[in-house]
Amino acid sequence: MSLFAPLAALAWQHYRPQVPEWPLREIARGHRWLLDNFNAGGEQHGLLAWSLGALLPALLVGLAVAGLGGGETISGWAVEVVLLYFMFGFRVASYQAASIARALVAGDRAHASDSLLKWHPGLAPGDSDDDLVRQTLEETLKSALTTLFGILFWYWLAGPAGAALYSLSHSCREQWQSEAVFSAFSQKVVYWMDWMPARALGFSFAIVGNFQDATECWRGQARTWRDDSEGVLLAAGAGALGIRLGGPICLADCEVWRPDLGMEEMPGPESIDAAVALIWRAALLWLSIVGLLWLGSL
Repeated sequence: MSLFAPLAALAWQHYRPQVPEWPLREIARGHRWLLDNFNAGGEQHGLLAWSLGALLPALLVGLAVAGLGGGETISGWAVEVVLLYFMFGFRVASYQAASIARALVAGDRAHASDSLLKWHPGLAPGDSDDDLVRQTLEETLKSALTTLFGILFWYWLAGPAGAALYSLSHSCREQWQSEAVFSAFSQKVVYWMDWMPARALGFSFAIVGNFQDATECWRGQARTWRDDSEGVLLAAGAGALGIRLGGPICLADCEVWRPDLGMEEMPGPESIDAAVALIWRAALLWLSIVGLLWLGSL
C-alpha cells in the first residue's frame, strides 16, 4: 500500500470518470449465483458464500499484488492503481448528484426523480423538490463512505486485500439483501467494516465544515437513525453544512417518518454542490494526513 496509488487512481478517474461497468456487473452476477446455489436457509450458508465471494477473492488479490512486489515495484504499484480505479466510485456519484441538482434548479422535477431512481434503483423518490434534495444529499453522503473513504481506510490499514474485502462484502450485502437469514453474516461484516471509517469520516466533516454544529448533531442525533454508521455520517454532514436532513418524506401513497438530523435550515439544490465540496475537502484532509505520516517515515 502507498500514498501514491490512491492519488493516481483518483487522478485517473478525474480524466476518465466513466469507469467500465463490466467488472462490477460480473461481480454482482457471481454473487447472485452464490445466492441461487448456496442459499439453503441457514446463516452458515451465507457465511460459506461470503467466504467464496469476498474473503477468498480478497486473499487472492493480496497474494497476487504481494507476488508482484507490492507497491515497491512498478508492476505491483500499477496493479494497485488499477484495482483502486475500479473500486472507487464517488466521482460517478458526484456527477449523478450534480445532475439532479441541475435538474431541480431548472425546475425539471421529473428528470431529477428519474436520475435519482437510475442512480439508486431501490429508492422511492419523494414527491417534492425538498424531498428530492434531502434524498440526494443523504445518498451522496452515504456514497462517500462506501465508494471512497471506506476503500481508502481499508487499503491503508490492510492493503489491496483489505480494500477488495470491503468492496466485495458490500456487493454481497447488496445482492443478498432480499434474503435476511442468508445475508445476516455479510450484514455483520459490513457493519463492522464501516464502523471505524464512518466515524473517522464524520470527524473529518466536522474539521472541514462547521465543527461545533457537526459534533453537536453527531452526539445528539446519530443514534436516532436506524443504522449507526449512516446516522454518524448524515448527522455530522448535515451539521457541518448547517442544513437539515432526515425528517418525513412524501412518497406516492404515504408519508414516511424519519428522525430529523442536522440544523434548522432546509437544504436547496445548491446544498448538493456544497456537500460534494465538503466530501472532497475531507478526502484532501485524509490524503494530507497520510502524506505527512509518509514524510515522517522517511
